[in-house]
Amino acid sequence: MQQVLFRIPILQSVFGPEGLPVNAYGVMLFITFIVCVWFLARWSRRTGANLPKERVQDLVIVCFLLGLAGARVTFMIQYHVPWQQFFKIWEGGIVLYGGIIAGIFAFLAFYYLVLKRVGVSLWKLADAAAPPLALGIALGRIGCFLNGCCYGHVAPDDPWAAAFPILTCPAQDEVVKRDGLQTLTGFTTNASVVDRVEPLSAASRAGLQHGDRIVSVNGRPNAGLLIVSGDPQPLELAAKVAREQGAVVEDEGSGPDRELRITVEDPKAFDPVRTKLKSALLFTRAYVRDTDTYSDLIAHWPRGDKSLDLEVERNGQQIHVGPFVPRTLGLHPTQVYETISMLLLMLLLLAFYPFRAYDGQVMTLFIACYAIHRFLNETLRNDTDVVAFGMTLSQNISILMLLFAAALEFAHRRWGQRLPGRGTPVTAPTPVPA
Repeated sequence: MQQVLFRIPILQSVFGPEGLPVNAYGVMLFITFIVCVWFLARWSRRTGANLPKERVQDLVIVCFLLGLAGARVTFMIQYHVPWQQFFKIWEGGIVLYGGIIAGIFAFLAFYYLVLKRVGVSLWKLADAAAPPLALGIALGRIGCFLNGCCYGHVAPDDPWAAAFPILTCPAQDEVVKRDGLQTLTGFTTNASVVDRVEPLSAASRAGLQHGDRIVSVNGRPNAGLLIVSGDPQPLELAAKVAREQGAVVEDEGSGPDRELRITVEDPKAFDPVRTKLKSALLFTRAYVRDTDTYSDLIAHWPRGDKSLDLEVERNGQQIHVGPFVPRTLGLHPTQVYETISMLLLMLLLLAFYPFRAYDGQVMTLFIACYAIHRFLNETLRNDTDVVAFGMTLSQNISILMLLFAAALEFAHRRWGQRLPGRGTPVTAPTPVPA
């Protein structure tokens, strides 16, 4: 898992001191687009689909963009994501079936508006598009694996299970917050003092012990921190009082989400500053919440960061612990399962192409095989909820897609035009009268 591949040292005022992050998920989407354009152009020429060379990129762009939009909208509806976050697609958060359905409509619209006029056969083009589509899904799931999304159930005893960096992995929502199977960092704290350490965790292997007092975290002093939230006028008062006491004030957010982060590096000065603030804000609508640098960092963990590097105080001595990477329990790498399955499906489609009985049968085979795979793979997923008939949304759609594939096969066999020599009925010779 590698959510952020690297950072470009530009726009630091927007993205922080390290600059613009280059997300692995977005990079894989770009690679998928380039590879699918090349593959479709090459394969359509070999199969005689008559797809004009200058239209290949146009077709893929239309299907890719509208499919991506459909996948994002489906995800936002399923997981109740605010619409303001629609364009944060580089961070992950799409439902593939939504993309496939939207992509099919985009494909049909582009065909009837553009390609039909230049004599392109719909079903020949569909057969040519099926293997690139399978390859595109395979590459896209690599992006899911790097992003940590679309993960599976806990499988700690399986040798192929994947343990993701939990601090930045979406799986923490299930294994930590929902199921309580593990802690977020491998240990718990009470007022900056390590309370319990999980056996066999990365923190335990790094040498962290019960009773250690955290002195610094990732190079920052583990100072007392006061969070002040409320109306603008009390916040200004709080900032004034804190600065008079020698504390460091950071103003974050805006509007109703605005808050002050007041850092008190001297432990002896923490209680007096807190008392002064609470007294000054006693008759206002602002409130004071105290924490420390470690707890605040964990609650607002930077995307892409993985490791913790601690300085702790133990028996009067400062000891360096780390860096170490807290990880999830072993999870089924359902993203990798789908990548392997789609690569095998691509090879099957390429091998089946010469044996198809009619144009369109390769695409029908793709729809049927993907529906079966997705239904089975979905049983291993841990990030999807049951929506109807005891099944997840994708499982319900898989059944509909399988029925759709069966209907296509029936329609082609009943009314379609078979290819010469492919399944043409053989009639018995007429008996010659004696």
